[in-house]
Amino acid sequence: MKAHPLCFAGRTRFLLIAGLASTIAITGVTAPQTAETVTRAKNIILMISDGTGTNTIAATGMYTGKLGKQIFDGADWTKSYVSTYPLRTGETPIAGSAGLTQDPATVYDPAKNWDTSRATSTTGRNPDRFGGYSWTKRTAPDSANTIVSAVTGRKTYNNAVNVDGNGRNMTTFAELAQRAGKAVGVVTTVQFADATPSVSGGAHNISRDNRTAVAAEMLNAGVLSVIMGTGNPDYDNDGVRRQAPNYSWISANDWAALKAGTHRGRFKLIEDIADFSGLTTATTTPAKVVGLARSFDGTQAYRAGAMPASETPFSVPRRTDVPSLKTMALGALNVLDNDPDGIFLMIEGGGVDRAMHANNLGRMIEEKMEFDEAVEAVSAYLDANTSGNNWSNTLVIVTGDHDHLLLGPESDTVPYQDLTNRGAGRMPGYKWQHTSHSNQLVPLYARGPGANLFLTCANQRDSFTDNSGRTFGRGAYLDQTEIFAVMSANGRCS
Repeated sequence: MKAHPLCFAGRTRFLLIAGLASTIAITGVTAPQTAETVTRAKNIILMISDGTGTNTIAATGMYTGKLGKQIFDGADWTKSYVSTYPLRTGETPIAGSAGLTQDPATVYDPAKNWDTSRATSTTGRNPDRFGGYSWTKRTAPDSANTIVSAVTGRKTYNNAVNVDGNGRNMTTFAELAQRAGKAVGVVTTVQFADATPSVSGGAHNISRDNRTAVAAEMLNAGVLSVIMGTGNPDYDNDGVRRQAPNYSWISANDWAALKAGTHRGRFKLIEDIADFSGLTTATTTPAKVVGLARSFDGTQAYRAGAMPASETPFSVPRRTDVPSLKTMALGALNVLDNDPDGIFLMIEGGGVDRAMHANNLGRMIEEKMEFDEAVEAVSAYLDANTSGNNWSNTLVIVTGDHDHLLLGPESDTVPYQDLTNRGAGRMPGYKWQHTSHSNQLVPLYARGPGANLFLTCANQRDSFTDNSGRTFGRGAYLDQTEIFAVMSANGRCS
């Protein structure tokens, strides 16, 4: 009988199993290989807090009183920074060598990011105050191509789902893991076929906007054993049953087959919160599970209509009829860890990014707290040596896919000002400088076999001194493509 992590409710952690990089991805060889030849660790758990940068973590820590005291701040974890820049900001493939050529303007550059000269242009809703603000907005990646970098080791254009700059399919870590005999899964708090879960799950498409086609590949390609999230056609964002289904995330045929139990992917469909909860402790689990919570855009981020920017955390009651990210993560692990060859699991807090797009700090903090709880649950699962999975055979990576431009309250006049800590239970002082993504570095935390390689790969330096003698920078950093290298047994830092 398994030892189940729910016994450790106060010590939850997130496991994100990162991809398997190997010579397969370079040579195109597709013959099955043993897990030992293609993976750095038996298990890789890749945990993505979508949109999370340094100040996302800081704001949440200030509000909770846990600034610098999270599980991933512990001495057993390594910490580094990661650049997330795209191949180019265009959203369509380009034929020939031009499509594969890196746009030099988007490559992360400390002098451009931390530029304190007055801005000469404006991007987005908020006026740009400094040159660095303009540059980091103008060259930002999206949530698809950032994870493509992490799971293929190659850059691509914004909007791409595991295709290169020409639009050609690339081999993904999920596919390599599945070929090596591992059980593969994706879990998210937003639509299951959205950018991060679809890319992590090995789908391929020239555009993330081709949602039902992406979903069909996830369901039919045979790579995934667990898919969990939202996008349920039958329900709205408050769990109210629709008069007519909304098939914008999954086709009517795929949905009907899942509900009838006749889908060729042979998934068991669960929707009720009791079924999600039961899956975390079940001694016998289905071989393959699709869990679609009774919600459409997200589990919690979109509840009760619009998200007012002035909202404080939990001032709108949270839904009790949808699973938490912790519950989904533990349920996914309980299914996947039946495989003796190991697992690759991606766990995403997708609602963090959605709240940040709305410039809603209160819901951003809520969503990040939920993500942190999942990290704790995954850690407790490993601490308990559940099903023989522990820190000696499991690499856990906790990071963001990209940043948003969340800065301090006087950041119109003080460039890149830090947030103001007003104490636990109080909203920090802040100002949104954008409604979308930035090209800034994001933090990366790791623990387990190969975690120290992130420090080895972090051989670039983020440092800049402006004309006034002010210094800026995060220190050592690596690139997102090197996440793939670290996850792979044969990977090398660039």
